[in-house]
Amino acid sequence: MQLPLNHTTKIVAHRGASYKAPENTIASFKLAFEEYADFIEGDFWMTKDNEIVCIHDPHTKRVTNKKIKLNVISSTLHNLKQLDVGLWKGSEFEGSEIPTIQEIFKMIPAGKGIFIDVKDDREIFMQKLAEIIEQSFIPEDMIRIIAFNPNTVQLAKKYLPDIKAYWLFGWYFSKIKYIISLAQRQLIKSLNGLECDGVDLYAAPYIDEKLVKYLRNNDLDFCAYNVDKKQDALKLITLGADAITTDSPFMMRGVMEELGKDKNVFDNA
Repeated sequence: MQLPLNHTTKIVAHRGASYKAPENTIASFKLAFEEYADFIEGDFWMTKDNEIVCIHDPHTKRVTNKKIKLNVISSTLHNLKQLDVGLWKGSEFEGSEIPTIQEIFKMIPAGKGIFIDVKDDREIFMQKLAEIIEQSFIPEDMIRIIAFNPNTVQLAKKYLPDIKAYWLFGWYFSKIKYIISLAQRQLIKSLNGLECDGVDLYAAPYIDEKLVKYLRNNDLDFCAYNVDKKQDALKLITLGADAITTDSPFMMRGVMEELGKDKNVFDNA
């Protein structure tokens, strides 16, 4: 395999540097940028008082040390801010709060960006997000909207037409050849009629040259998530992925540096 010429695959830190720091916290995002991530990725919901906050699940139980369960959309920002979402990952992260999207925007360095994974499918969420982005100083080309729900992707294009919106596609089945073909057909069928700028695909065997060629021929960006193995990274970079999302930007940056030093690394993979 050969390294694509002028490859520009970006490293996206999944919920920040979540292999080490508590996911979706300022601490995790700061560490991701310290580890030379190009983008951070976070999950977002809107609270009862119309604030957009960064948390993956619809409730707080999994990331609170005392397993306190508050439903995000029915809680106020004040109540959510009282919770410690860092201690479960280690005492050094004690006191970490659920951040608002504005707090995250403020700590993104110049030249860096964010993938906004929209978990809240309500139209009012996208309306609010558009207002916040308009008031921010983050360049539009450094923001990506991603969502599993096709309707949410369509809302993104309605309210944020100048920002790239990607459809998230997860296919978690086996490596059997006909299953791979089925996954590709399902993906292509679902893309028909869907207004989006690209896809963010679960890093699995169904991603191959044939599929990438289809995406490129249809002017679609190609990204992948759940990339935490060197072999997967090598394959995706070879295929020309625009971005790969990983829990460990430190590990992924090492892969990138190795590629830069040794163009024959693929031959040894």
